[in-house]
Amino acid sequence: MRGSQPPAVLNATLQFVLAADIPAQHRAVLVEMLTRALREAEAGSSIRQTELPPGWEWQPDEIMLMQSSLNGKVAKSWQHADELVMLLAAQLRRDLRSVRAKATELGLSAAVDYRVAKALAQDADEQFRT
Repeated sequence: MRGSQPPAVLNATLQFVLAADIPAQHRAVLVEMLTRALREAEAGSSIRQTELPPGWEWQPDEIMLMQSSLNGKVAKSWQHADELVMLLAAQLRRDLRSVRAKATELGLSAAVDYRVAKALAQDADEQFRT
């Protein structure tokens, strides 16, 4: 296998795998591997600027797309949360970390963070029992 792939190639491949007619067991493995590779690529990026370049501020239409895409959604697993983030990041052409951060800022963290979704489900379950 060649060296690590650029994030754009990994995102395109993930989009293909998500849209392709692949048996579920194989799709899950491929999505997990691509997700892991994307996370590693993001974490391994050593060049981080403290300020965003001009034009990278969140635009109202981007916020509306994020809200309409994630509103009412709750991650069912780590993989599901990652898929939601990656799909939205590809649509918005933004990095995964900024999409997750903005979703959290907008109160949509249950869709992009399985820990939050799991905690909400446990709270709801505890309230139901009492």
